[in-house]
Amino acid sequence: MSKITPKIHPGSGQPLPPSQLTALLSAHPLPASLPQGKYSYGTAGFRLPAHLLPACFVRMGIFSALRSASLGGEHVGVMITASHNPEGDNGMKLADSNGGMLDAQWEEHAVSLANAGDAKQTLVYVDTLAQYIRGQYPREDGKLPAMVVHVGRDTRSHSLPLATLVVRAAQAMGATVIDHGEVSTPMLHHFVMHANGHLLPGIIPQRCNESGYYEIMALSYASLLRTGGLDAGAAAADGTRHRRRDTMNTLLIDGACGIGALKIDKFRKLFGRLRAEGCTPGLPDLLTVNFPGDGPLNENCGAEFVQKQQLPPKVYTFTASKISKQYVTSFDGDADRVVFHYEDADGKFHLLDGDKIAVLVSSFIQEELRCIDPEGQAVKCGVVQTAYANGSSTLYLKNVVKTNVVIAKTGVKFVHAAAHHNFDVGVYFEANGHGTVLFGPKFYDFISKADAYLRGTPRYDRANIALRRLRVLPSLVNQSVGDAMSDMLLVDAILYLKNWDLSVWANLYSDMPSKQAKVKVADRTMISTNDNETAATAPAALQTALQAAMDAMAAQENIKNGPKPRCFVRPSGTEDAVRVYAEANTQNGADCLASEAMMLVYKLCKGVGAPPQPFITNRL
Repeated sequence: MSKITPKIHPGSGQPLPPSQLTALLSAHPLPASLPQGKYSYGTAGFRLPAHLLPACFVRMGIFSALRSASLGGEHVGVMITASHNPEGDNGMKLADSNGGMLDAQWEEHAVSLANAGDAKQTLVYVDTLAQYIRGQYPREDGKLPAMVVHVGRDTRSHSLPLATLVVRAAQAMGATVIDHGEVSTPMLHHFVMHANGHLLPGIIPQRCNESGYYEIMALSYASLLRTGGLDAGAAAADGTRHRRRDTMNTLLIDGACGIGALKIDKFRKLFGRLRAEGCTPGLPDLLTVNFPGDGPLNENCGAEFVQKQQLPPKVYTFTASKISKQYVTSFDGDADRVVFHYEDADGKFHLLDGDKIAVLVSSFIQEELRCIDPEGQAVKCGVVQTAYANGSSTLYLKNVVKTNVVIAKTGVKFVHAAAHHNFDVGVYFEANGHGTVLFGPKFYDFISKADAYLRGTPRYDRANIALRRLRVLPSLVNQSVGDAMSDMLLVDAILYLKNWDLSVWANLYSDMPSKQAKVKVADRTMISTNDNETAATAPAALQTALQAAMDAMAAQENIKNGPKPRCFVRPSGTEDAVRVYAEANTQNGADCLASEAMMLVYKLCKGVGAPPQPFITNRL
């Protein structure tokens, strides 16, 4: 595979004169009007209609250079994308030097700089940050530390001009800019994580460019496949390998008409090379549909559409033959989310969302760990979910997988932090398909000790096989952020090793029927919740009323064992509205509980407009 190299813009090491910075900022003033009156950095970064973003992007180019300097010259990243939003939107995600999301304190600085006013006010804030950094890293010449910024963008037509603004602004501060061109969001995060090699665990090979990304993912995946095929997962002395199930031979990939579709072709070429070498059984054929230009980005296709609507994606790509829908995965627009789905013999659609992925991945990892450590004492494993996780998945994780479950506040930055702080191996996947696995120092220490302990044991000893599987996971998994391509390969490898198809996986448990809705209110700030958003703390009467509704539904459904009906409400992060979620053991129950919760919110939280109407469930 030919090497793919980014374009490097060398930095001068020092900012342009204030007059030139002023001219750059003045050429891109703050828009006259913004939603909520300012730029806001949510769980997904800045995100707005593209024409409102130039001022923000110039300021964030300057900011990214300062953030690199504040870390003593460690590399940071800027990704231009609006993910699963419509094609007319764009946005920005900022990557810290560990490849993860921007530090919370510096996120506040980013928002302040984005909204700093005119050019003069902006430069005052820039100078304040610069002086702080000089105090942290004093130099005789008074210069800032070296600054390096990685930039990537998705396939939207306005991403290139917006990326150009970021590059210009970062260079104006004296930063070296490494422009990776069109890449997925998780690829950009991967580049940043690997560029700061001193932060990378020694077990993971350092690969900080696009070619290296494909190489490390494909070879780790192939290594995991090669551990497969032992009879019933036991230590079969002859090492007999099994075949991939017929329904799993071709993996259909819905690229959401976005960047992911383009990048999968690189894996297809690497798979061809691995097949030619003849030492990796079980490689599937990859068939990609919905490329950029085939149809509108994210429209009626992709992970967001499939998961929210629970419908198969529209296939815009012309294909000469009929497409099998027995093994399908959908990415979102910037390829950081993935869900799986299939149609059964009767044509019924089945979705395997992030909850199902969390169950599959966590159970696999714990099974392999217990082959080496039967008592499960050496490494603490667990799964982080949000209040939106289906109750059946939570019970399955606790009662069948027998793993720890922590509920965190909705949003990737919250679940990622919870996985890092609570577990040595932390798995998180939001229902929308965004997630990953984080491996902590105790895991790497465990692998090192197991390697020494098992050295010399037979190749097909079950504990030895488990070690080989566990050792490749940190390289296959993109630990910096959710990665549709990495997660797709991980899930496929696990299914192959278990000799499962999607129907076996889907039948591990049945999701509780659920309903989501929202209620418009005069002021969303009057509603508050506990830390993980499972209970309302204000208004005072709201949670008591919601609990009474849940208890009444449980009595109506006569639930003695199994998951009980539940509902929760949380203020929207973007509008004056309250989001409602309800689930019960029947769809009618979920609809009724959601309807009652909506009316309680309307009455107790100063709802506006007409009262919410009850949901009507039609089940023929």
